Amino acid sequence: MTRLLVSVRNAVEAQDALTGGADLIDIKEPSRGSLGRATGAVWREVANVVGGKAPLSVALGELLDDAFERAPPIDGTEVRFAKLGLSGCGVRQDWFADWRRAVRSWPASVGAVAVAYADWRTAQAPPPDEVLAAALALPCSAFLIDTFDKRSGGLLDLMSYNDLAELVRGAQSQGLLAVLAGSLTSDCMTAVLAATPDYVAVRGAVCRGGREGVLDAAMVCQLARTLAANVRRGLETTRTTPAIGS
Repeated sequence: MTRLLVSVRNAVEAQDALTGGADLIDIKEPSRGSLGRATGAVWREVANVVGGKAPLSVALGELLDDAFERAPPIDGTEVRFAKLGLSGCGVRQDWFADWRRAVRSWPASVGAVAVAYADWRTAQAPPPDEVLAAALALPCSAFLIDTFDKRSGGLLDLMSYNDLAELVRGAQSQGLLAVLAGSLTSDCMTAVLAATPDYVAVRGAVCRGGREGVLDAAMVCQLARTLAANVRRGLETTRTTPAIGS
């Protein structure tokens, strides 16, 4: 069943996301890029509002960011997942060792999310299949396909459905949660859900004024209902489709 991950930038948005039906709350600062890191104070404020009602994830920026070493420490009792972008790493031979070193500095209770960029050439990041292989070697808890440059189009503008579905299946077959993101809209949601990811991750789709705008609980609710309806249709299809050989 595909669940809904909503990225929030503050405690007020976190409450609205919960009210709207988000299954997982992700903390990021969208003005700082695809995986913009919020402050430690924002993490604590959001965690207080969520209060265990949903898992929390945090975006930590890019591995090669100059500011990465100054990132606030992860509180393992509040944060379930953390993700770190790999832009610029595609032209470096030692990126996996650096990434592994960073991830292993996190509390054991924090699951690492491997991030593959659909526009990996623009981001100068490793290609998605290479990131998936690295995620299995680390190992990680989840595999996310996102977009780096939000001006370059949505996920399905940058990757074919078949490629996405194959990567989702590859991650899930090895026990990783598969997450799809990247300027997802209602127009592309049917195709994205057909790939059966464990989560779809959104921000701009549930904000007034785009990803740097204000999160709207009603928009979250509408998207949550879309996901629920998709699950019901899938169950009905399963019940009415005869088994092979029957």
